[in-house]
Amino acid sequence: MKYLIIEDEPIAAQRLAEKIAELRPNWELTKILGTIKALESELKNSDADLAFVDIHLGDGSSFQALEKHQLSFPLIFTTAYDEYAIRAFKLNSVDYLLKPIHIDDLRLAIEKLERQQDSNKIANWQKMIKDLNPQYKERFLVAQGQKLKTISSNEAAYFYAKGKHCFLIDFKGQEFLVDYKLKELIEALNPEQFYQINRQFIVNLKAISELIPLSKSRYKVITKPGLHEEGIVSSERSSSFKNWLQG
Repeated sequence: MKYLIIEDEPIAAQRLAEKIAELRPNWELTKILGTIKALESELKNSDADLAFVDIHLGDGSSFQALEKHQLSFPLIFTTAYDEYAIRAFKLNSVDYLLKPIHIDDLRLAIEKLERQQDSNKIANWQKMIKDLNPQYKERFLVAQGQKLKTISSNEAAYFYAKGKHCFLIDFKGQEFLVDYKLKELIEALNPEQFYQINRQFIVNLKAISELIPLSKSRYKVITKPGLHEEGIVSSERSSSFKNWLQG
C-alpha cells in the first residue's frame, strides 16, 4: 500500500508517519506534501493507494486541489476540532482523525478502509469532497458595552490570543472578545484570507502592509492596525506563508 501524507506541519507529519509505520510496517510512504501547489502537482500523476489529508494547509484548503482531480484512491482526513466538519464526515461515511491523532483512532480508521476495500465498496470520493468543502465563518457576535453587535469576518484585521482568551481587532483598531480558541478560529476562517503566523496571531491578508526579513528565514509582519505584540513568522512557517501571500 502506497500512501501520501498531506500536512504542512513537519512534526505532525513525522509523528503520523511513525504511527502508520507501527501499525502497517509494510506500507510505503511515497511523499509528504505541505502546500496546495505541491499537492496539485502530485495529483496529476499520483500512484498512491491512500492519502492522509490535513484540511487546512498554510496556503489554503486542501479541498482547493482535491476538487480539481478525479481521485481513484480513498482519503482519511485529519482536522483540529470542528463540530460541523465532524458531523459532515459522519454523514458521508468519510474517515477522519481528530488532532492530536491517537494511534487507536488511526488503527480504527485504517481497519475501516480495509473492510471497505475487502467488500469492494467503491466510494464516490469526488462527490464527498464537494459535500465536505467547508462554509467558512462569515460573522461574529460580540459585546460592545451593554449591547451585542455582529462583525463580519472581512472586518477583522487580525485575531490574537492572550492567556485563555481570544480577541478580534477590526480595521478601526477596536478590540472585541470572541468565544473561540485560536486553533478553532483557523479551522473556521477562510484560509485564502487568513493565516496563522504563530501561536498568538491570525492575520487578515488585507491587514498586512509589509514584511521585514529577520535572521534564520523568519519574517516580522507589519499590519494596519498594528499587532499588539511583535508578529514573527517562524522559520518553519515562512515557506508556506510566502506561498500563501502569492496566492
